[in-house]
Amino acid sequence: MRAPKLVDGDLVFENGDVVMVDGDEEMVQSLTVILRTRKGEWFLNEQFGLDFSPFLTKKFDEVLATDAIAEAAAQEERIQQVEHVSFRREGRSLTVNATFIKSDGQPLQMEGVIIGA
Repeated sequence: MRAPKLVDGDLVFENGDVVMVDGDEEMVQSLTVILRTRKGEWFLNEQFGLDFSPFLTKKFDEVLATDAIAEAAAQEERIQQVEHVSFRREGRSLTVNATFIKSDGQPLQMEGVIIGA
């Protein structure tokens, strides 16, 4: 698939034209949009996005957070499974790195997605 390139939710322009992404870069962008959207936030599809509740507790549970990420990633039909998820907390922000297995069996790396920002 091809899609307009987004940086911090904004379209990217180069020489007056919208920059497009495809392949793995587009798939990572799609997963990033899913993970940065709070489930229920988008009025056209209230099931779209990530359930933020495991990320808002006083005692962070990596298993519950990983399950929430796997559930959200399942919304991207080109993802077969979640291979690995790691979390890094810096102050009040939580950064996620993950490895997914695409429907063609190949791995897909996603790094540095800030949850809840």
